[in-house]
Amino acid sequence: MRVALRSVWAVILTGGLVQLGNGLQTDLLGVRAGIEKFPPLAIGLIMAGYYVGYSAGPLVSPFVIRALGHVRAIWIAMIIAAAAIALHGVFVSPSAWTLLRIVSGLAISVNFVAVESWINDRTENRVRGRVFALYMVWQMTAMTIAQFLLTTGDPRTMSLFLLSAAFFIVSGIPILFLSRDAAAHAPPEPFGLLSLFRIAPLGVLATILSGVSWAVVFTFGPVYAQREGFTLSQIGFFMGVAMVAGALVQFPLGWVSDHIGRRRTIGLMCGAGAFASLFGIWAQTQGIVMLDISSALIGALVFPLYGISVAHANDAALPSQRVAAAAGLVLVFGLGSIAGPLLTGWAVSVFGSVAYFWVLAAVMGASVTAAAIAR
Repeated sequence: MRVALRSVWAVILTGGLVQLGNGLQTDLLGVRAGIEKFPPLAIGLIMAGYYVGYSAGPLVSPFVIRALGHVRAIWIAMIIAAAAIALHGVFVSPSAWTLLRIVSGLAISVNFVAVESWINDRTENRVRGRVFALYMVWQMTAMTIAQFLLTTGDPRTMSLFLLSAAFFIVSGIPILFLSRDAAAHAPPEPFGLLSLFRIAPLGVLATILSGVSWAVVFTFGPVYAQREGFTLSQIGFFMGVAMVAGALVQFPLGWVSDHIGRRRTIGLMCGAGAFASLFGIWAQTQGIVMLDISSALIGALVFPLYGISVAHANDAALPSQRVAAAAGLVLVFGLGSIAGPLLTGWAVSVFGSVAYFWVLAAVMGASVTAAAIAR
């Protein structure tokens, strides 16, 4: 494991710095949209726009990485992401934000395909769960910090938009230390999504559903808390405890998946996640402390799902298929993530804030079914 970490530590650090900017911008846009009194359906469309771009990224990223290499692809993507979030603070309208979110999603998606294919190329199956868990722990830690950065500025001004942009630019610095060690063990080869599904159906299905659940929590967690009357600092704490919980259990769950198998781990996690979401429905009548506890439980069971699903799929992929496999997994994660905000926006409009928990319970229940029927 130490050998693997020596060759990917800077890439892992880059991924976390990206999530500092991404986590801050997601919360910031949700809160600013509430201040601007955008309706829930408009917020859902804005947030879904990010995942439209995110889903388009994997279609172009193999060509971009093949032409530019991993380092230059990451740098160009982060410059575009920084420009996009800065422009959100200039053009404040649902239509402008939807377009900018598409651009942001595209850029960040290309970054993640480059980062995750690099990590998986340099990691053996026997330690993949733990190495990818460390990558996810750092991402969750960064996203946790991002929740509290929301209180360092005024969402009505440009300050937080520019801070988010700065994190995207800084994220490209660590990989300069490994620029001679970019993933190039095997030339990327074409490897379609159907081929990926054939070798790892559960990996693909669980990644789709993790995209739905991640997007629900990230995009409508702050909206839910705001609609329930939380203050800005309480919104940050509500989201922050979810991130902390996800970070704390990520490595233990990665270790468990390396030892008892990814399929069994996914099934157990998602079953517990469905019950945690139902607990949130009850907690809504019990006050802010119980809601924070429900947020922590949901975070602990939703956020590790992506890493374990990706590890499961990459266990079956050949080294030459890693870039295309990473692109395919980011694509299906993005497709699931488009559905999350749209479904939750509609559900909240019709049934009220509690629908946030009902949607999560349904998605985690579907993930249990996937683990039961797919390998």
